[in-house]
Amino acid sequence: MSRVYDVSFKFVTISAAQDLIGLKGSTGKTCRLRRVWFYMNDTTLQTAQGLRLNVKYATATITLGTGGTSPTPQPHDAGDSAAAFTAAANSTVAATTSGAFTDRTPAGGHNFQGFDYTWPKGEEIVFGLNEGVVFELLSTVSGTCNFSGGATVEETGS
Repeated sequence: MSRVYDVSFKFVTISAAQDLIGLKGSTGKTCRLRRVWFYMNDTTLQTAQGLRLNVKYATATITLGTGGTSPTPQPHDAGDSAAAFTAAANSTVAATTSGAFTDRTPAGGHNFQGFDYTWPKGEEIVFGLNEGVVFELLSTVSGTCNFSGGATVEETGS
């Protein structure tokens, strides 16, 4: 049986490149990254700027970044058990891997429009034990901007 979770952050001041969301798989589970999103929340219009974003997959053991928070994945169904995978948000020290990272969705966005991507069914990024994915902001944001963002993950296994 699969369970779906959101990992998110809200109204965070971001002024430098960082790992927005980091995810690490656990024993006996398989995870599918279904969606990532990132939006600016300022009430005052900021300077218009493009945002370089990327989702990368760790081909071997991942160590999640540090300097941010460890959000608790929230189940879509309130009756579901806690997620087994681990999450990090807004890590200012980037994640590392004992293998290599492969870019899966290099993309761009705009601070006024944001970024929201859902993988087509069957094309999601799949990760298991100690593997993981990182949704990262590659470009420095000019000025001080407040953002919210996150990821939707489907977890299956016993």
